[in-house]
Amino acid sequence: MIEENPIKKFVDELVEEAEIMLPEAEMIAYKDKLMDQVNRRLGVVSLNYLDKEGLAEYEKLLDKNASLEELINFFPAHIENYQEKITQALDDFAREYFAAL
Repeated sequence: MIEENPIKKFVDELVEEAEIMLPEAEMIAYKDKLMDQVNRRLGVVSLNYLDKEGLAEYEKLLDKNASLEELINFFPAHIENYQEKITQALDDFAREYFAAL
């Protein structure tokens, strides 16, 4: 069974709760842009929690073209309470999204 992308699921739920109605092609583009924004936000949040050593290790991973699995496992291993911080970042994003509607 393939697990759904959690960012896609988050965006789908945001759009549904906001009752956004667009033609299919526009909805796909809208959700893609929203997913890009969420991914950028999570990237910034994640990098902000890394110390100098963590940043250096992350740069090494990027330099060696690390696998997706290595990148996914990197942040939880280097940031205490990572899942809680990501959950908070998603909550903040949702709050800002709805405030902007």
